[in-house]
Amino acid sequence: MPLELPITGALPAGSGPLPLIPAKPRGGRRRQVWALMFVALLALLIYAWIDVGGSLSQFFTGMFGSKGLFQNIVPASLPPAANQIWPGVDAALTTFAVAILSIFFGVIGSVAMLPLAARNITPSRPLYELARLIQAILRSIPELIMLLFFLIVFGFSPFAAVVALTFHGIGVKGKLFAEAVEEMDMAPVEALRAAGASRLQVFLHAVLPGVRNTLTGLTLYRLDANFRSAVTLGAVGGGGIGFLIDNELNVFQFRPVTTYIIILVVFVMAIERVSTLLRSRLT
Repeated sequence: MPLELPITGALPAGSGPLPLIPAKPRGGRRRQVWALMFVALLALLIYAWIDVGGSLSQFFTGMFGSKGLFQNIVPASLPPAANQIWPGVDAALTTFAVAILSIFFGVIGSVAMLPLAARNITPSRPLYELARLIQAILRSIPELIMLLFFLIVFGFSPFAAVVALTFHGIGVKGKLFAEAVEEMDMAPVEALRAAGASRLQVFLHAVLPGVRNTLTGLTLYRLDANFRSAVTLGAVGGGGIGFLIDNELNVFQFRPVTTYIIILVVFVMAIERVSTLLRSRLT
């Protein structure tokens, strides 16, 4: 028969003292930390609002005023200019070409840096640090700033945008690729090393096959991002549909801009859809 304790909680003689119940943790210190974090965040938001010159009245005037977006710009943008459909499609294809080329060359550069930039396969720590430093520098410089330099070198052309997106992409994709290699299963790598394979053989036959699906998914994920970046670079001299949009806005021709934006949305949605389908089949 199981031992029953009295309701008072007393134990039978010889059963030993009651175990100590740990005290309930105090939440006062945690609440103080959260309060400090909230105050710091609020102060940061207030500073940012003041620094950018934020104004609710200016926002509502710009959006809904007589010369604002919905009462002035939108009516002047409709209907879209039908005669600009083909020029818009042609320019969008140029923007797509910039995105494709920059993705291709960026992947080549990122894969070439993998043997040095991944901690678990790099031949030495100094080379690892150097590769990661190069990637960090390329990643920290925005594509737009890079384009401004390359416009001086190559002139106003889509090729300058390709070079800018390629170098920036090596910094971004290089970091993502290296992290994928650092998280891979090292058993095939160790097996080839034990068999006496060279570093190149290990990289080609163990490392790349081990992260192939991840690298493919990351590359396809970056494709539509590259297209949108190419549009932005086009507006400042990189050519393509971004260049057309900027030209028409400079002379306040909003109907052609509406046509170009519709074409741009269709291209972005199509690229995203194709990328999603390819990722589901290839990864």
